[in-house]
Amino acid sequence: MAARFRLELNERALKRAMSSTETAKFLSKKASEIAATARHDAPKNNKGSWNMYARSISVTAWEENGVVRSAVQADRHPLLVEYGWRDKGGRRHPGRHTLKTALMKAREQ
Repeated sequence: MAARFRLELNERALKRAMSSTETAKFLSKKASEIAATARHDAPKNNKGSWNMYARSISVTAWEENGVVRSAVQADRHPLLVEYGWRDKGGRRHPGRHTLKTALMKAREQ
């Protein structure tokens, strides 16, 4: 099915839209929602560091060349849980892909 309309933005208009305060607020809100979903779905542990994964996820926003950007970042421990690892015995522990799942949930909305 063909698109019913076509929107063309020149580079200046696109940069202006991506550097606006509304865009910054929207990106910050979306990144916070993704981080909240990842924290909610994070694996829990009954031991002393039961919320290690949730505490290690952070949201960062910055401006680069006039364009506002936002990212959900994780420390080393959550990345091991995300992608998996091998223990000292060589046994593979598969990743849980919590951040990816949170991103896919936000994408569906």
